[in-house]
Amino acid sequence: MKLREKAAFISRNLGPHSVFRRLLEDAGVEVSGQSLIDFEAVAFKNVPETDWIFFYSPRAVQFFFQQIGNELPEQTQFAAIGPSTAQEVITKAGPCAFVGTGDPDTTAQAFLKVAAGCKTLFPQARHSRQSIQKQLGDAIDPYSLVVYDNRPVSKVHPVWAEVLVFTSPLSAQTYLSHQKVKAGQHVVAIGQPTAVACQAAGASPWIAAAPNEAALAKIVLDCLKSRGSFS
Repeated sequence: MKLREKAAFISRNLGPHSVFRRLLEDAGVEVSGQSLIDFEAVAFKNVPETDWIFFYSPRAVQFFFQQIGNELPEQTQFAAIGPSTAQEVITKAGPCAFVGTGDPDTTAQAFLKVAAGCKTLFPQARHSRQSIQKQLGDAIDPYSLVVYDNRPVSKVHPVWAEVLVFTSPLSAQTYLSHQKVKAGQHVVAIGQPTAVACQAAGASPWIAAAPNEAALAKIVLDCLKSRGSFS
């Protein structure tokens, strides 16, 4: 089977208003998307009273508020690793007092400036990398709360798109542990942690300039242009 030229696959389910889909399809690129991870809520009971609640992903926001509603002390402030997560916080709970860049390194240092020594709750996935917590160590007073499980899908079919885009380390590990990168096929990672997972599996990824769909679409186009798929 031949690669589909001017085609890109992304490891997430794309909605009708996806920026990634719109930008690439406007440029004549065939786009497909499918999550390589299954998600399931994890029940929890006790939510410690903290100064901050820091969310790593929109999904963490969804699973957290799904169980607790808005029953939190008024003085609790919300923090998000990046803009898309912050938007989910705003939708579910109101103002987000801290919004990171999406990059764990710069976000951790910026968050430390406002939360040093503060009690901070981190609702997260069971297999979270805990990137902010690990970087800040005892500079904050962290509390982990698993609110959902993230497991690789059981079956991974080969993808014949010219570009493979992975949106998390676990997605990259899931696909690349089952399927090989085809000759002429190129890999894109949403950020450095995902790139490391790709490299560990033997792939040499392009890395998006920012962890958002617009940046992913741009690097896909750059990749295709470098391959001569666009004149």
